[in-house]
Amino acid sequence: MKTSSVDVLDNHLKPLCSRDNHVMKYEAGGSRSNTGYQASYHCGFEGCSVRYDATDGYYMLIGMPSHANPVDEPGVNTAKCPRDGHWLYRRKNIDREAGVDWCCGVEACEYNSNANKESARFRTQ
Repeated sequence: MKTSSVDVLDNHLKPLCSRDNHVMKYEAGGSRSNTGYQASYHCGFEGCSVRYDATDGYYMLIGMPSHANPVDEPGVNTAKCPRDGHWLYRRKNIDREAGVDWCCGVEACEYNSNANKESARFRTQ
């Protein structure tokens, strides 16, 4: 697993957890629960270990905080941004009552799967 650069990850995103749809929180690398990893978003809802960053997509941390192992979140990382090749994240669609959009987490990239006709041409893993 590669580490995500703080310069790549936009800390103003509001990604939804792939398991419970709660808004994930930004966490800088090197914190107590994020030892050894760069900036990411984490769920934190009732012990959920799901994280997201643009380089690695959605993943879980398994183990103890001082020795946690990253494991891909099954079935979630299916599409990359057609503009820059980073993993997309799930975000609540603000234009519809229900549903989510897949958006790019790279700072300054405003790719949104619902707003772009390019969504059918995602590059997959």
